Amino acid sequence: MKILLVSFLIALTGALSVFSQTENAPTEGFWEGAIEKDGKIWRVNLSIASGKAFVDFIDVDAHGLEFSVTRTGAHLRIERPQPGGKPIIFEGKIEGDIFSGSWSGTNTTAVFSLKRGKLPEKFFREEEVSFKNGDVTLSGSLILPLAKGKFPVVVFTHGSGAETRAPSRSLAMRFVKKGIAALCYDKRGTGRSNGNYRSASMEDLARDALAGIEFLKTRPEINKRQIGVSGHSQGGWIAPLTSTISKDVAFVMASAASGVSPDKQSIYHRANVMREMGFSEREIKIATDLREKLYASGRLLLENNPAATAERKKISVELAKYAKEPWFERGAELPPNLDDDKPARGALELLFFEPVPMWEKVRVPVLLIWGDKDRIVPVAEGRTIIENALKKGGNRKFTTKIFPNVNHGVVVVRDDKTWDFPRVDLNYFDAMVEWLGAELNKTKKDK
Repeated sequence: MKILLVSFLIALTGALSVFSQTENAPTEGFWEGAIEKDGKIWRVNLSIASGKAFVDFIDVDAHGLEFSVTRTGAHLRIERPQPGGKPIIFEGKIEGDIFSGSWSGTNTTAVFSLKRGKLPEKFFREEEVSFKNGDVTLSGSLILPLAKGKFPVVVFTHGSGAETRAPSRSLAMRFVKKGIAALCYDKRGTGRSNGNYRSASMEDLARDALAGIEFLKTRPEINKRQIGVSGHSQGGWIAPLTSTISKDVAFVMASAASGVSPDKQSIYHRANVMREMGFSEREIKIATDLREKLYASGRLLLENNPAATAERKKISVELAKYAKEPWFERGAELPPNLDDDKPARGALELLFFEPVPMWEKVRVPVLLIWGDKDRIVPVAEGRTIIENALKKGGNRKFTTKIFPNVNHGVVVVRDDKTWDFPRVDLNYFDAMVEWLGAELNKTKKDK
C-alpha cells in the first residue's frame, strides 16, 4: 500500500510538472509549420515578440503580417482583422514546443500545427523615410541589405485604389535577399502619406515615385546609376512613365500592365465580371454601352466642351432607366445618375491616359509579365500593343513573359475547380528577381 501511494505521488508530481510546463511554456520565438485541410498544406511561419505576432503565409507570398496575441494559460489566440470580412484567427494550445489548434480565414476553417524553431538570421535593415512631391509628403520604408556597399534599388509604385507600402513588402524582400535595396511607400492619401490619389493624374503619381528617386540619390548606400521602378496593374503605367520623365530611371518592371487606356481597360474588366457572374450577353452589351457613353461625356469634360453638361444629363436619364436591374449595381458598378459626379481634372486625365505614346519613349531595359487568366486587362492584345510601341521607339531591350493559369492578382487558377488554399505562382516573382539580376550583371560587364 505504501509503495502504491509513493508511485501515485510520483506520477501526480510528474503530471503536475508537465501541466506547469505547458501553462508556462514561452510564446515568444519563431514557429514554423502548416495549416492543413483535405490533405492540402499551406505553409506558415510565425514570429512572436513583445506581445505581437508576425505571420508569413509562404504560399501566397505574404510576409510579416501583424497579428494581435492573447494568452490565457496554455491557450493562445492570434488574430488579424480583415477589411469588410471575418478576421484571420489561429486558436489553440502550446504543449512543449508545439502550438496547434484551429485556424479560420479565407472563408474556410482548418487545423494547424507549428513547431518551435530557430529564428532565421536577419538579412536586412529597415528605415522609416519621407520625401516630398510639391505639397504632397510621401512616407515609406527604405529596406537595405545588411552588407556594406552601394546597392541597386527598386522603387515600388502602386495599383489603383488605396494602396499602402504593405503589398510591396514581400516582393521587395526577394530583391533585398539578392543584394538589391527597395523603397516601398504609402500612396498619396493612404497610410502616413498625405494628398489625394483620387484626384491625381498618372503624371502626378509618376512624379511621386520620382520624388522617391530624388531622395534615394542623396543616400550614400545607393548606386545612383542603378535605380529602377516597378509597378503592378496601374503601376504598370506609372513605372514606365517615370522613365520618360527622368533619365535617373535605369530599368522598368511592369506586371499585369494594360496596353490600352484605363477607360477601355475598365470596360473590358466590367464585361468579364458580369460574364463570370452569369449575366447575359444582352445585359453586358447594355451595360457596356452605358459605360462607353459615360466615359465619352467625361472626355467632353476634360476638353472643357460646353456640350458636356447636356450630355451628362441625358446619360443620367438612361442610367435611371436601368438602375433597378439586377446587373446594374452589382455587376456593372454604374452610378444611378451623374448629378453629384464632379470628377477632378487629374482623375479624368488618368482615366484617358494613352499608354502607347509613353511606351514609344521608353529607352531603358524593360520586363513585362502577365498571367494568362487575367480578366482585368486584355493580356494578348496588350502584349502586342506594348511590344510594337517599344519597337517603334527603337527599344529592343525588353523581355515579355506570360505565365499559365495565373490571374491578375498572380493567384493560381485551377481549371478542375477542386478546392485548395489560395496560392500565388512564386515563379512569377522569381522571374522578376532573376531578370533584374541579369540586367545588373550586364551593366557591370558593359563598364
